[in-house]
Amino acid sequence: MHASAHPASGPRFIPETLHPTAEQVAIQTARDKYIVVEANAGAAKTTTLALRMAESAQWGIPPEKIVALTYTLPACDALRGALRRLGVPYETARRFRIGTFEQFASAVLKRIEGGTPELLDTPQALRPHVLQALQHVEDNPEERHPDHLLFPAAGDAMVEEFLQQGMHLKGTMQLDVELAEGSITPDSAEALGRNYALLKAFRIYENQRRRGSVDHPLFRGPGDATYDLAQLIWTDNLEPEAPGWPVGIRTLVLDEMHDMNHSMYVILDRILTSNRDAFFCGAGDRDQVIHKVAGADARFMGDALEDAGRRRVRRFPLTASYRFGPSLACAASRLADKPYASEVPADTAIMAAAYAGPGQCEAAIVAAAQAWQAQGRKARMSEFAVLLRHGHQSVLLENALLQAGLPYVTAGFDSYLVRPEILLVRGLLAVATGDFSSIDDPDTRRRIVEAFVFFGDITISTRDGDETDAIALLRQAVRAVTDDPSILPLFFENQVLRNAAPAVRRRLEAAVAVARAHAGDGLLDAMLAALQPRDLAARVLVGAAALRAVEANLAGLQRSARGHASAMAFFHSLNEAERLQRERRQSDCLVLAQVEATKGLEYDHVVLPYLRHDTFPDRDTPLAEERNLFYVAITRARRKITLLAHADAPSRFLADAGWKLPSGPAAD
Repeated sequence: MHASAHPASGPRFIPETLHPTAEQVAIQTARDKYIVVEANAGAAKTTTLALRMAESAQWGIPPEKIVALTYTLPACDALRGALRRLGVPYETARRFRIGTFEQFASAVLKRIEGGTPELLDTPQALRPHVLQALQHVEDNPEERHPDHLLFPAAGDAMVEEFLQQGMHLKGTMQLDVELAEGSITPDSAEALGRNYALLKAFRIYENQRRRGSVDHPLFRGPGDATYDLAQLIWTDNLEPEAPGWPVGIRTLVLDEMHDMNHSMYVILDRILTSNRDAFFCGAGDRDQVIHKVAGADARFMGDALEDAGRRRVRRFPLTASYRFGPSLACAASRLADKPYASEVPADTAIMAAAYAGPGQCEAAIVAAAQAWQAQGRKARMSEFAVLLRHGHQSVLLENALLQAGLPYVTAGFDSYLVRPEILLVRGLLAVATGDFSSIDDPDTRRRIVEAFVFFGDITISTRDGDETDAIALLRQAVRAVTDDPSILPLFFENQVLRNAAPAVRRRLEAAVAVARAHAGDGLLDAMLAALQPRDLAARVLVGAAALRAVEANLAGLQRSARGHASAMAFFHSLNEAERLQRERRQSDCLVLAQVEATKGLEYDHVVLPYLRHDTFPDRDTPLAEERNLFYVAITRARRKITLLAHADAPSRFLADAGWKLPSGPAAD
């Protein structure tokens, strides 16, 4: 059969481990060129896209000409996993081109530009460039509207606001679409619903980032490759036959279509326009939009494809859940306010329990994990997942799991043992005890040295003031200390303390002095009182949320430090905890994950802890987005879901889903 032909009837690809439903077979074998699948959570949209890809290969389309795009890396992994479960041969599956929009854009731009600009992937790395743009706006002597230069915040709060607004501007392409190269005035800013001073700073920042060129930037931040490629397309600066632009695509599938923003849509439209023989199938769930800060908009699942390219789009439903049973489907229906059905024969067990005092949540999770583990082969630990709203909630939970001998892996965040502020404390303890070599993992040693550099905000000075040489020397010094732990005291004295600001130096010295002299309980409390870590963090971190996370992580560490008689004892306990966590995670492990990192994934048993009214929903995030996030969280479960809510202040989402909290707290 010719590669572009369709079967007259019935599927060509027959999966090994799945009997597809009528809805799935209709999508798998559809003859329509452009398909959009409206799916409920748990309705197997990723599996259905995998069926479509496998069917395309059976039609005779070379796997290299079958492309899948998603929003996140976990979604890429979920799609690869679905292909494996369907029985697609390994040699075929590995040839499919699966990646995120950002990966796709980066690859295209690399071929066009002939290189890759520096990637600055954290707010801290972007901060100097943001401050430079903000300062330029404030100092501009030619400003025509100085009375309107009122930024919505000050200091690092303004940096955080700028980065969030910038992400939204790039995702929506609002300036490109509504203002193009027109001048930014107070009136035009008001018409766009934006702050005038911030828009001026954004345009200056982008000009500096790109060095005045549309295709040879100085650096890129998160999402910038997608935006840069979209802007090249939007401004007609990408030639139809541009080197590196993919042609010859025969099948394009798009997962997480609900999280598409305008930049992504511009790229999608160009792919379809330049690959007119391609069959397209996109799938999404409008109630899973959780990236609105990046401009995500479910309208791109609507009429956008028809309106822009005069394409005839056929819509298919995936309605019933094949992940969870009727009880959870009913809760999802109430939460999302849409019909939901379940085709799972066994119902999903739902257990809601209350907690009140410290340690109760952690104890309940350990007990649930041990009960799951006790089932033996019937219940793999990797199918037990604890989903957290915030990464900092893992500190006490990780300690409880380690003490219980339960192996775990993390997703969406690092283990608390290797978070920068914790590494700073571990580094100070290493200096105080003179025992850096007891940290046996070279990567951890490297990260501890980098934490000194980061929180000390230090650079190595050179005679000629060459910043490039200073950065190279600093990297060389970090490698030297990593390889030879015995020179940490010299590095701390000669580089960290010598190059840190006086106030920072005094705090670091005071913290080390406390660690050396303190005996008995209360060591970490005294160390942190001398260190004043929040002030240290405020010098280098961007945003109130980041500072709250630092405080929460260190508060958890303080609780874990209680009962240790000396700095040496506490230091060794942290090193041993890291060693155990690293060794145990090689076996079948339970999963600790941030909710966002689990989109597209599923687990037999899901636990949602810390369900307080001011925590989930988070008070700093729009309620609609928090509701979507909670919907994502509960719909990851297959066999069982456990909800641990605060006895006196439970999350409102429990009632919204129709769940009641039993009276009395969970047992400690």
